[in-house]
Amino acid sequence: MTITVEIPESLVAHLGGGSPQQLSRQVLEAVVLEAFREDRLEIAEAAEILGFSRLEWNHFLKDRQVLEHAYSVEDLERDVAMIRRLRADGVLPPAI
Repeated sequence: MTITVEIPESLVAHLGGGSPQQLSRQVLEAVVLEAFREDRLEIAEAAEILGFSRLEWNHFLKDRQVLEHAYSVEDLERDVAMIRRLRADGVLPPAI
């Protein structure tokens, strides 16, 4: 979906200027971050929307001084399932 938003020049200056693409990215990051803070997006969803790996997402949050408070039971179950798949595929060593 494409949405057009009018941004006052005074706000553009506070955002550091930049190209329309850079401003568009900043707006997308702000919207995703706010949705994550409000528990409307899970970690995996937020990272995917921004094209981040889990590690990049963690750095993104750290850079913005946001604690990763929304690690849900579903996130844990997904991570455990991924670890089990990686072990079964021989990518990770077996549990000790």
